[in-house]
Amino acid sequence: MVSVMAHAELIALLEVRLGEHYVAPPQAVAVDLIVSDCADASHRFTLGPMIVSTPIPSDGANYAVARITLSRAVLSAMLDDPTGFDPRSAAAMALGGVRVDGAERLAAYWLQLLKRPSAAARMALARARRRAPAVLATVPAMQASGGNDEHLPEHLHAALADTLDASIPLALRGMVDWPEVAWTLDDWHTHEGTTVLRTDPSSGLPQTVADFIDGFTTQRFADAGAATYTEGCLLPPAWEARFSWPTLPTHLFGAGQLWFGRASGVSLVTRLHCDLANSFLAQIHGRKRVRLYAPAQENAVYALDAFNTYRPCRVDVAAPDLTRFPRFAEAKGVDVVLDPGDLLVIPTGWFHCVWALDHVLSISRFADDETAATMLAARTLSPSSALNTLNTTRTG
Repeated sequence: MVSVMAHAELIALLEVRLGEHYVAPPQAVAVDLIVSDCADASHRFTLGPMIVSTPIPSDGANYAVARITLSRAVLSAMLDDPTGFDPRSAAAMALGGVRVDGAERLAAYWLQLLKRPSAAARMALARARRRAPAVLATVPAMQASGGNDEHLPEHLHAALADTLDASIPLALRGMVDWPEVAWTLDDWHTHEGTTVLRTDPSSGLPQTVADFIDGFTTQRFADAGAATYTEGCLLPPAWEARFSWPTLPTHLFGAGQLWFGRASGVSLVTRLHCDLANSFLAQIHGRKRVRLYAPAQENAVYALDAFNTYRPCRVDVAAPDLTRFPRFAEAKGVDVVLDPGDLLVIPTGWFHCVWALDHVLSISRFADDETAATMLAARTLSPSSALNTLNTTRTG
């Protein structure tokens, strides 16, 4: 167990893990690791041509642009379970969580380098590359609102089974009919303002719905750098049953994640990545633009080899540096805009990034490929009938 290692052994293991899939940034930067209950394990990691760790200078010399604070228990859990750990998980939170100060993306990269895919994860990506089209010209769409069609659930379940079998994204228009889809931000503030969404990764303080709304609608809060996006935090426990998917069996999906924040303009609110499970993203408030790239384009989008439950990419789609990432010029993505009430199905391995066209609130849940197979087995129409009704064009 990592928890019983001597401090020197722990730091040596960190250096090895971080270095296995390390790609140097354009210029050297430093990340301070603060182990809150073990000062001797706290070190500075300089990310240059290679990763070098040193004791943190007591006088603050050579200022680090990011700082990660956690307990020895959290650090041990990360190193003991590289295929499963997630700093946002309930298990990590129970051990004290992870606090980040300074450059969040740099800290996220440092943490990402400790992750490793399981054999099952690699098999899931291989299946996705075999099944999915190399390029998708448009995202298929299906009107899912009930109307008077008594056979809609059968058509819907068949369409889901077929889209997961073929590894093709699917936009279900009007799928979500929760009353909250019609709420304004004022309604959210009034009815759910005191609901705690997460612990602030910088301050360690609880953040409520009202904190987020004030943070992205009030200039005073915005100027102070208030929180603007929840980054996929766990859904509050009281919301789990309330926001389960209509017509879809609850037991097939994992815990919900919440994506709530300010309109992003030309910047991304979610950077390019793929998930190692099938993602179901429900849009509740505002509009999002999602860009998708097929699994076979992993080299063109510079996907990292250090990952577990999701696989991030190094390139920034909103402002790509083609000098550093020349292959991205050949990447072919497809966009889809989600309105309130829409649900987007993103099969395993599809790379995607997100712009918030308005202030937005979304909920996502995941179903692994084994669960998708359950849906396939339960289909009520012939294998091709549902997809034949969709507005879809495939190329490649």
